[in-house]
Amino acid sequence: MLFALPFLFPALLALPTDTSIVNLQQDGIEVEVSLEPIDFLVGDTLFLQIKAIAPDGIQLALHNDETFGSFTIVDTTTVLDIPSKEGRIWNWSIHLDTFDASTTALDGIALEWTQGTGEKGTLLIDSIPVTVNTILGEITKETSIRSIKEHVPLFSRNSTPSIIVSSIAFCSLCLLLFRFSKGKKQLPSPHVRAMADIANLKNTNFEVHSFYTSLSDIVRHYLEGQFKIAATGQTTREFLNAAKQNNRLEHFDRESLGSFL
Repeated sequence: MLFALPFLFPALLALPTDTSIVNLQQDGIEVEVSLEPIDFLVGDTLFLQIKAIAPDGIQLALHNDETFGSFTIVDTTTVLDIPSKEGRIWNWSIHLDTFDASTTALDGIALEWTQGTGEKGTLLIDSIPVTVNTILGEITKETSIRSIKEHVPLFSRNSTPSIIVSSIAFCSLCLLLFRFSKGKKQLPSPHVRAMADIANLKNTNFEVHSFYTSLSDIVRHYLEGQFKIAATGQTTREFLNAAKQNNRLEHFDRESLGSFL
């Protein structure tokens, strides 16, 4: 027996000392939950093992929504239920992590059971206390965080010129936009303008020469705007004859010109 002691001490030292085990027995179901480690750094991976033994005819399911409290489930492995003398054995192996240094316990673990008769129930596992450490350690507890820079007023004397320049630039931009939108107003077509000028000419008492000159100007402006044909120094009759023979006039344009004249 004395010779066996040197071999027992290393085995005892090898046992995990940073593991928490929680046991629960309810509704004929035995559950054992182990968490390792329970003292860790923020971001470290934890190993959660859940083992349950349930009577035949009872189905177990692990209730989770990808989190247990402030812990996030990284990976889950579920082993199919195994028959045994005590009942059917269910196993879940889960990897967790958390970045919440204020966390003090792992909670929210629940197993849902269902019988073939339709009965249902839930097994709530007690919270498992944990200690979450940060890289800063005790420094954050002993040292207060100082302000990097003093309070800066929203408006100061140095910012006044900038505000004035910005206001002038903003007003100038608004003025340009207003003029641009005003300049984009759609103008009436050359045909509409010509007909309106002719209507006004009818209501004006001109002598023959002035009337003829005004009518000629209306026709010339119409041709320039409607068909992009520049007016020349020819007489009105010569200009009209030349316009009718212009190669730039399509058949439809010729009909429009004839109808207008």
